[in-house]
Amino acid sequence: MAAPREDGLKYERVLNALRSRIADGTYPPGMMLPSQSRLVAEFDVSRPTVIEALRLLRQEGLIESQTGRGSFVRGKVPTLSLERAYPGQRLLDLAESESLAELLQAGIIVAPTRVTTLLELPAGSKAFLRQYVLSDEDGPVELVSAWFPIDLVTGTKLTSPEPMDEGIRRHLYGRKRLRLDYAVERTLARSATADEAQVLKVPAGAPVLNLVVTGHDADGRALQLVDAVLPGDRHELRDAYPLT
Repeated sequence: MAAPREDGLKYERVLNALRSRIADGTYPPGMMLPSQSRLVAEFDVSRPTVIEALRLLRQEGLIESQTGRGSFVRGKVPTLSLERAYPGQRLLDLAESESLAELLQAGIIVAPTRVTTLLELPAGSKAFLRQYVLSDEDGPVELVSAWFPIDLVTGTKLTSPEPMDEGIRRHLYGRKRLRLDYAVERTLARSATADEAQVLKVPAGAPVLNLVVTGHDADGRALQLVDAVLPGDRHELRDAYPLT
């Protein structure tokens, strides 16, 4: 029987050491890992060995690599599954300019109770709302309301009447260096309000899916909220997962 490859043992040693440091808090959420050169020197291994260990950490959801900057510890580790779609992530990454998006409003208004609660704002607070409707060749398919604390939109293009050419997550990082580390997603079925029915061109009281996703930083602070309303007869929820 062939002996185990030495390179394999080395990358496992690096992988296990970094994984342990993340687990015990030596490398806390948001911290940048040592550079590849420093890891090469510390573990006395080749650069490809370090690169493979980092690749596996990314695959496990423990770190995130940013081009030109390095690798950072993630605040939350997602649960992996065989096949999984995250509708909320699509909303955070959606560029309005790449879809048939019609901007309905962009401004400061008094936020509903659900919005202030999820964004952890005082009751009755004002927040910034960017609202648009997405359509396809058959008509409206989604009403999206993106809410932000007022101080967060300063210096961004969120107030612009023009379609955004990049998703919320990328834009916030590019303009404010605010990184959304994880999302909390909620989905419920209900009846459309009169205003929603008018925008989505469905009968009043028609069934809709309501997807609410909050984006959080590594400290758990909610930086934004996206509330999407989808006609129930034009969408389905699908997931695949192992049975244990």
